[in-house]
Amino acid sequence: MSKKFRDSLFYFFVFVFVFGTLAMSFYASGYKLNTSWPPKFNRLLIKTGMIAVDTIPRGAVVYLDDEPQSNLSWNPLKTEYLTTATKVKNVLPGEHDLRLELEGYWPFQKKIYVSSGQTTFSEDINLFRNNTPLLLATSDNTEVQLSANRKYLYIPAENKIITLKNGQERIISGASAKSFWLKNSDKLFSSGNIYGLTAAEDANYSKLIGAATDNWFLDEDQDRLYYQGGDAIGYLNLKNKTSVLVISGRNFNTYEPRGDYLFFVSSDGTKISLNQYSLATQKIEQELNLPNVGNYKFYYDEVKPLTLYDNLNKTLYIWDPSSAKNGLKTVQDVISWQWLDDNNLLYSNTWEIYRLNLETGKSDLLTRVGEEITKLIWNSEGNYLVFSSANSLNVLDIKMNTITKIYQTNKISGAVLDAKDNILYFWAQTGTESGIFKMILQ
Repeated sequence: MSKKFRDSLFYFFVFVFVFGTLAMSFYASGYKLNTSWPPKFNRLLIKTGMIAVDTIPRGAVVYLDDEPQSNLSWNPLKTEYLTTATKVKNVLPGEHDLRLELEGYWPFQKKIYVSSGQTTFSEDINLFRNNTPLLLATSDNTEVQLSANRKYLYIPAENKIITLKNGQERIISGASAKSFWLKNSDKLFSSGNIYGLTAAEDANYSKLIGAATDNWFLDEDQDRLYYQGGDAIGYLNLKNKTSVLVISGRNFNTYEPRGDYLFFVSSDGTKISLNQYSLATQKIEQELNLPNVGNYKFYYDEVKPLTLYDNLNKTLYIWDPSSAKNGLKTVQDVISWQWLDDNNLLYSNTWEIYRLNLETGKSDLLTRVGEEITKLIWNSEGNYLVFSSANSLNVLDIKMNTITKIYQTNKISGAVLDAKDNILYFWAQTGTESGIFKMILQ
């Protein structure tokens, strides 16, 4: 080997060492060589950014611009892909297509923007299972009601209680479509009666009041069973079984008791008004006028504001009587709604979903879809919203503003969510089969 060749080889390795050291230093500092064409000599080195990504559940493979992201490995024969939770480093600034894939789950995909020298956070991303719903019971098209302890389902159209653990059924004769589960027990209230899982647990209060009564409301906190009889509203004290007349001489459209007050909508032939009536003083303390044409009904949503809905004009009225400055808020063209808390409401019209902040009075558009929305269901623990159409179930991740279609079939209705266990119950018709189905979301 000649001296000239040895010198050339020496300088070559020196060059490789210096160049490699500089390249690794720039890479470690977050710089990348700009390979775009035509080259821009004032931007040969670009300061990169980073993406921090995490999912619920974890373990999803991270794709960036359709390329799986891999870990650096000393073993050239083995490729390890980045899975959540992780950080994708040295990402060129600009818009990128982020995709996350986990076996058994619907893929997540969203465009994100990476800034030079900064970290883009895409964390707490909900992934939803791609699974086939399980048929619990055959049934005609109907609504479904889930008990407070999440152990039982009630099918109003068939007067049927289903025990979710073993599928045991109980048919309740005489129950009405206005039935609901009690919040403090696993019993069902319907038409002045309380029904348990067996006939021995039933309690018939309607006989104590009389057959000419309807429009029942059970106030569990006060142990009072309210009822309407003609032009009068009264209640039965469940402790001593005595009846009390609250107010009479009015044409009542709907009412809702709250503690020491009774709120009702009444009409006198010339006007329709929303009233706050004190049970202690037996006087009307506030009266607000409503449009004279409407079909009004209170919905007890267990939040501070009152929720009054005009089914005829699809208008929602919201009123916090404890705060006079708020007044009566009107939201028009409402198909479905769901309270997040005392100050925030999600609602939908035919094609759009909005978030209303009562303190600011501002409605923000969350999303617009290409099918008619029939129902909203909020999961406060998972921070996502399930919405249904006539033939599909979808999930809106509010934080990421992404929609995942989790199920589609011939017909769907009456969806309810067990938020704790992320289980969705709904009626569906698929092929020749129709009934109540169960589907795990996460």
